Amino acid sequence: MIEYEELRNDIDRYLMERFKYRKSLVCLTIDNVIATRRNSRIDLYLRVRKVESLFPPDCLIIARLGFSKERIGHGTHFLRFLTEVARKYGFNHIGIECTNSKSGMLAKKLGFYSIDGENFAIVVSNLISYFSME
Repeated sequence: MIEYEELRNDIDRYLMERFKYRKSLVCLTIDNVIATRRNSRIDLYLRVRKVESLFPPDCLIIARLGFSKERIGHGTHFLRFLTEVARKYGFNHIGIECTNSKSGMLAKKLGFYSIDGENFAIVVSNLISYFSME
């Protein structure tokens, strides 16, 4: 749980710096979900999973990710950040759960593979390669 608190802190710092918030936005639930508190610009719900489920083991699963201003790079920027965080904390995969058309397009653009048509995953090293070629 302490490791996940550090992960929560890293995500909180990132969002505070990127979106110029002064107060903490992010909380960690007892079932290892990192979520943002209600606010107008960011909606994040991230599952931290070490065991295999529909997604591979050692996976950070984005269950919900939304920004009030869309299509200006926030999602890609967040995934670049999440790639570094995943590597730092020993996660080998990143997943996106129950995609809509926008998040599905982002997943495909970044090289995620489809698990079942609406859930996607990628090996962190593949995302590192993708971002290093930009």
